[in-house]
Amino acid sequence: MICPICEGHFVPAFTWKSLLLLNDDRLCVVCKNLLVKIDRPICPACGRAQSNDQLCQDCYRWNGRFDSTKVLVKNRSVYTYNELMRDVLARFKFRGDTALVELFKRDVQAVFKRSFCMKEPLLIPIPLSNERLKERGFNQSVVIASMIGKPILQPLVKIHQSKQSKKKKNERLDQKGLFQIKHTDAIVQKDIILVDDIYTTGATIYDAARILKDAGAKSVSSFTLIRS
Repeated sequence: MICPICEGHFVPAFTWKSLLLLNDDRLCVVCKNLLVKIDRPICPACGRAQSNDQLCQDCYRWNGRFDSTKVLVKNRSVYTYNELMRDVLARFKFRGDTALVELFKRDVQAVFKRSFCMKEPLLIPIPLSNERLKERGFNQSVVIASMIGKPILQPLVKIHQSKQSKKKKNERLDQKGLFQIKHTDAIVQKDIILVDDIYTTGATIYDAARILKDAGAKSVSSFTLIRS
C-alpha cells in the first residue's frame, strides 16, 4: 500500500480490527506514530494539551478582556500541531487535497461526540473571504464540518484581510471586525459550534463568537481539527 500522507510504500499489519474496519490501516506506522491525538490533561477552555487541567496563559488573557468574558464556552480539537500536521494542513488548504482530511473522519466524529452533549447543536464553519474562496476553490472549514453529521448554517461573511500566518501573535490577538452576519433569526437561542481547521491564538474564534452572541445565540463553542 501507499501511505496517503508520506506517499511511502508499506505492508499493512493484519489485525482483527483492521479486518473488521476495512480501511483502518491506511497510514504507515511512521505517520501513525506522528499523528498525535489530544488527550487529557488539557486547558479546560481552549483544549490545549498541557501538563495540567488549569487555564493556559492565553485563556487567562482572554478572560481578562471585558469584550471576551463568557463569549466562548470552550474549544475542543482533535490533534496537536506538529510537523506532520503542518504538512497535512498545507496539502489540504493550499493544494486542494480534500481527500486527505477524510482519513481523520472517524477521529473527528469521536472527539466531537465526546466533547459536546447538547441535543441540537448548529455547526457554523468559519468562512473565507470571497477573494480567498476564489483562490482556493473550497472552504476547508466546511469540509471538516460536513464530516460531523450535524446541521450546518453559514450566516457569517468574512471580510478580506491579509493571511493570518503572516501576522504576529499580538496582531492576531487584537484583531476584531473580521466578520459580518446575515440571517440572524436562524441562530437565536441556538447552541452554536464554530468549526475551523486550526485554533492558534483564538482571535478568529473569539471574534466570530462575539458577533454570534450579539445576534442572539444561546451559547457558542468551537471545534477544530488541530490545536497549535
